[in-house]
Amino acid sequence: MVERCEQEVVELHRFFEAWFNAEIPPGEESFGRFTAVMADGFVIVSPDGVLTERQALIDRLRDAYGAWRKTGRPGRIRIENLQVRHSGGQQALVVYEEWQEVDGKQRGRLSSALLRRNEATPNGVEWLHVHEVWLPE
Repeated sequence: MVERCEQEVVELHRFFEAWFNAEIPPGEESFGRFTAVMADGFVIVSPDGVLTERQALIDRLRDAYGAWRKTGRPGRIRIENLQVRHSGGQQALVVYEEWQEVDGKQRGRLSSALLRRNEATPNGVEWLHVHEVWLPE
């Protein structure tokens, strides 16, 4: 379970980077990578304290295709200090730092994520809940 979760965190953020930079096609075949791993009932709490449910997040992300390309240089995402803090049965709690560099500016967030085993997904886990906070600049 630990290995699956670690791989999922890294691969999903690679998808985000490719999506925001328009490095993959905008169709459902590419975007399905994201929707396949977001569990029914998924929610994310942003660093600004806003709770977003699964469908609203899907809609927002779909509309953000190529958003970083408009800045004139590609954005990058780096995952650091990835740890599976608790793992038992079908679920695991993962904590990691996500560092984004967009238009030459870097910003980090600390994320806690609850993942659950689901063999039908690319890495055998799906996302249930994410909570993010800004890291000091």
